[in-house]
Amino acid sequence: MEHAYPHLVPVETALVIANVLPSGSAFGVRMDNGENCYIPVNVATTTQVSVGMEVTAKLVPNRFPDKAERTPWLTVFLSRNPTPAKTSVPVQYAMPFEQFDIEPSPPVVPTMADRVRSTMRKGGVWTVSSLYSELVPGKVRTDGLTEYNAISVAVRAMYAKGECAKFQLWRSSDQSKPSREWFTCHPDRADVDEWEEQ
Repeated sequence: MEHAYPHLVPVETALVIANVLPSGSAFGVRMDNGENCYIPVNVATTTQVSVGMEVTAKLVPNRFPDKAERTPWLTVFLSRNPTPAKTSVPVQYAMPFEQFDIEPSPPVVPTMADRVRSTMRKGGVWTVSSLYSELVPGKVRTDGLTEYNAISVAVRAMYAKGECAKFQLWRSSDQSKPSREWFTCHPDRADVDEWEEQ
């Protein structure tokens, strides 16, 4: 078998998978001596590793001197163990973001649906218009029709999923739609005076 480091003879040993990153790469711990091993994404995904899995690995020394102090081994090949190996070495987990200068994912900007859900879960009785005023301050509905529609879709999706209650006002029986709708995540604590402040 050829591997990425032909000048090095791989060391074969048993590993336990200690961490799998969202990128697909992973870290393992040698079961014979407790040393950390980096497992590149192409090796980890081929074997479909998961945390706690015991595997047989072929390792070469980590070629990055600044990383080798904490993670001395690089995995070039993995195979699943048919039977679990025994070890008395305590597992020490690698710290991947520090070791490999992997930048964490950028912060997730909450969507309008996330903002609606968060606001409603805090309490109160809301109309789509009052949520719009709360979440898009300083704009009128005609200025922010996209945001207004996103709020309307979000609150109705919450109702459809059972995440909130809806109260409706029908002024007459011949109406095709209600005159007014209010939404709340806490219907048992809703007061009628919260429904309208006008």
